[in-house]
Amino acid sequence: MVTTAAQATTKPLPLTDELRQKTKGLHGKTDRLVSLGLFAVLDYQIYRQILLGFYYVFKTFEEEYDRHLKTSTIDSQKQKWPAHPWVEHTYSPELRRTEAFEADLAFFYGSDWKDHVQPSKQVLEYMDHIRDIAKRQPEKLIAYPATLYLGLFFGGQITRSKIIKSTHFFPSPPAKKLGGENDDGIAIFTFRDNTSSTTTTTGATGGAGEGSKGKKLDPNKVKSTLKDRLNSIPEMNLAIAEEAREIFVRNMDLMTSVEGVSKVWTRWIFQFVIFVAVGLALFQILFKSSAIPSEPLVI
Repeated sequence: MVTTAAQATTKPLPLTDELRQKTKGLHGKTDRLVSLGLFAVLDYQIYRQILLGFYYVFKTFEEEYDRHLKTSTIDSQKQKWPAHPWVEHTYSPELRRTEAFEADLAFFYGSDWKDHVQPSKQVLEYMDHIRDIAKRQPEKLIAYPATLYLGLFFGGQITRSKIIKSTHFFPSPPAKKLGGENDDGIAIFTFRDNTSSTTTTTGATGGAGEGSKGKKLDPNKVKSTLKDRLNSIPEMNLAIAEEAREIFVRNMDLMTSVEGVSKVWTRWIFQFVIFVAVGLALFQILFKSSAIPSEPLVI
């Protein structure tokens, strides 16, 4: 078989680019969900349910990642889970989100939030799925930093901006204010140096603050480091792409199954229809008025 010069010079796509291509259709649906302003029109009582669902997902992944690191140091004959060298390489401690989620949930639910919440059926299945692949196909865990964590730097930053700016559509819990020094209510979008301190403070608003956990890290640098780690994987495993698609499907199920989201969609569609109807009416009025010939001037 003769290899052409063009074929010989063709380089494989970096893992992050290839994953995006292989999940293009599903990725587009998630992007449109954000760009349509779903999070901007939700009130905090709906948003916190979505936040809670993803808390369990991120927490489960981080628990399995920690377990993977521990078992990778044990003699291979005693391992309960197969270790995979790529898993440790594609994730790092500064990405950890469990405590940031807990801070935000304390802001939206109150300091005793853990006593009043539980994962939904969809979330429980999601958690079981993560634990299952960690045991049987640990290389699939690589899809989580490549989708969930990179998502915090892309769609997540858009969501953060909309939440902060859309105060009319996104009211905070009574007597509480989003943002501030400790990023109250939006801590999951802020990355800090977790190695400097492990103390969590409680802000005046009643939420668990992140202020004492170390200085903020440049999100662009954290994102760049994560992408470099992912793109340094020597080959693209089809199982990783398969899991990335699974993640997008489960994320959509998680968000759309939250109580109250269907009402938001109905309200958004109604407002859109009204907007279009008003626009068409104005267009017809302007078009007809411009089409009527002017009367000749009679002297």
